[in-house]
Amino acid sequence: MEENRFEIPKSDYFTLNHNIYCGSWKGFNYKIDARGDQFLLSVWLGMLNLENSQVASSGEFPLDDAGYDAALAWLEEQYQSLKQE
Repeated sequence: MEENRFEIPKSDYFTLNHNIYCGSWKGFNYKIDARGDQFLLSVWLGMLNLENSQVASSGEFPLDDAGYDAALAWLEEQYQSLKQE
């Protein structure tokens, strides 16, 4: 997959050690958690952290290279959808 606007680490960052990654882009916030055999994604808007915000959307994808690509595509879709609200 080509570079993404969110600058998320490559899939091995998650698959080797089940790491968590959080970030934001212009008020669009996201968390990627590699748990079990899934990527778990949460997105929310605003200036507050996840614990003090309402999750706008969440998704699950297989913890493999194809799931990583699908997760990034989903994240971009959520960004495009939520930034218009």
